[in-house]
Amino acid sequence: MKTIKLPVYNQDPEKGVSNEYPTSNDAFRQPCLWYVSAVRNSGKSYLCSKFLAQAKKDKTFNKIYMITPSFASNRAYFGKYVDEEDVYEPTKESINQVIERVERDRDEWEDYQAKLKIHKEFINDIKNNKNLDDDILLYYSDYIDRPTYKYDSPVKSLLILDDVINSPAISQSSGLGKLATLNRHVAPLKEDYNGRSACGLAVIILSQSYRCNQGIGRLLRENLSLFTLFKNKQEKQINAIEEEIGSVIDLQKFRDAYKTATEEKYGNLTIDFNPKCSQKTFRKNLNECIIFPEL
Repeated sequence: MKTIKLPVYNQDPEKGVSNEYPTSNDAFRQPCLWYVSAVRNSGKSYLCSKFLAQAKKDKTFNKIYMITPSFASNRAYFGKYVDEEDVYEPTKESINQVIERVERDRDEWEDYQAKLKIHKEFINDIKNNKNLDDDILLYYSDYIDRPTYKYDSPVKSLLILDDVINSPAISQSSGLGKLATLNRHVAPLKEDYNGRSACGLAVIILSQSYRCNQGIGRLLRENLSLFTLFKNKQEKQINAIEEEIGSVIDLQKFRDAYKTATEEKYGNLTIDFNPKCSQKTFRKNLNECIIFPEL
């Protein structure tokens, strides 16, 4: 068998921007869409706090928001990483309120960029000994000093939803569906910045059930970049997981990895659907890669 190349469809399109936040080689790509599923007292909050500790060390995010009715009882896990003013009760409006906060930070960044541009024009005119009349000097008067911004790039944000099953925060009109497909494109920028065309919003959802009535919808589950599963004795839940990930993940590898990762108490398996390296597709307890022998 051979192929013959035709003289059509051979123009390579320009590469699009990735909208990724800078992360270390072994860290997950950001902004993620991450679903953590485990029954009560399995270790979801503990796992999330481990991730937040590393993210703080790496300076992955500038702002972390939470939507939860139980922040006070989980303060030990989240209190060091999330300010109380950034915690919302799970209402129909809470997701959009967070998105509005991200957009306000975006607006501040773009205002800073506009002021910085004028400041640079002023400095350039001074260096070139340009004759500046009174009207021009008046125009530049607010831009003589270099402007500042609270972050070193467009804001990098994370939203954690915890204990929101059966709440208005995940209803059809809550904005969760928008995040399911567009979380990397939240708060678009007028001008690209270092491979980013938007601020984006990473999302982590902690849930006691993978699939249930009034739970997280299939649209979101099928657009995940990360999925973490703890030991689950409900065969129906495991079957539902296999049904939905089977088109993108080798199911035998999933079964073997799941068994290996969850054989110990509080053990968990994370599937990375867009890993930086294929050997990092399956992780045990976040920091152990499960490597399969080459056939």
